[in-house]
Amino acid sequence: MRALVSHGAGLERLQITERDVPCPGPGQVLLRMRAAAVALRDYKMACGAYGSAHSALVLGGEGVGEIVELGAGVTGWSRGERVNPLYVQGWTAARVSTQAVATSTLGGPRLDGCFADHLAVSADALVAAPPHLSDAQAATLPFAGLTAWCAVREQAAVGAGDTVVVQGTGGIGLFALQFAKLAGARVIVTSKNDAKLERARALGADHVINYRAQPEWSGAVLEFTAGRGADLILDPGGTQTLAQALRALRPGGTACVIGALGGAGGSPDIGVSLPRLLGHNLRVQGSNAGSLASHQAMARAIGEARMAPVIESVLPLDAGVEAVAAAPKSEQFGKVCLQIA
Repeated sequence: MRALVSHGAGLERLQITERDVPCPGPGQVLLRMRAAAVALRDYKMACGAYGSAHSALVLGGEGVGEIVELGAGVTGWSRGERVNPLYVQGWTAARVSTQAVATSTLGGPRLDGCFADHLAVSADALVAAPPHLSDAQAATLPFAGLTAWCAVREQAAVGAGDTVVVQGTGGIGLFALQFAKLAGARVIVTSKNDAKLERARALGADHVINYRAQPEWSGAVLEFTAGRGADLILDPGGTQTLAQALRALRPGGTACVIGALGGAGGSPDIGVSLPRLLGHNLRVQGSNAGSLASHQAMARAIGEARMAPVIESVLPLDAGVEAVAAAPKSEQFGKVCLQIA
């Protein structure tokens, strides 16, 4: 089979490689992968940002495939079913309780991922893909979709009349916009690109902010909410953007950190915002995919609403190296996917 394999730290060591088709062990299924979605994490994994990974690692944390073989003892699944493998393969209970579970992620550091013709995974870590979705759309659910779902619907329990701020127009951000609108919330989207902001309006955003034109965008959020502040802010920048997020939250509000684009260094005014964190009982919550039950709930909701994830482009697996290399540029609106089958 063909796979997009990282042979060590550095994009120059990322290449399409011929490998043997894996054999499903007891309790596993073999998937013939149909599509996979590219994430910034794949770029970081290829560059060694998450520490050492096993040699000849197949990248790709999220995808969709068809069951073609059942391992010994597998029940409840049949050949031909289209499924999403759970991004965190070990997260089949209610919570992450061990380091082993937390690191059981597809596409590294320990487990091979979805950028391959075939993938063997646990039969207990599968979710049926909503049938109305294309392969590319379905491929985006295990990480981008589930991270947004858990932030909006579970961690912040967003409801009708709430205000949600989405920073950026990547895959997680646009999923959050759609999930928040399904819950009846008002949504503010920030971006430095006016054309993307107009596309966000067309997708349902109630208000948009160009953060390059308004770097102190927390003031615009407070103005839009008549001084109350937002109930939830999805923050992809971490240390570089969290100060503005804390200032824009209502008392008791939640900032879900969904990325660390800002790196390790903090913004100069993050310390100034800490008294607000304490005095207003704000919550800073990490959000990184979710459990099997959460994925199942998300898939049901997407199916019932016939929601369509936003796809920027669908490329062949042969273009995988270029797609991974382009991930940190964040130029897309929605997700970039690889068609495999």
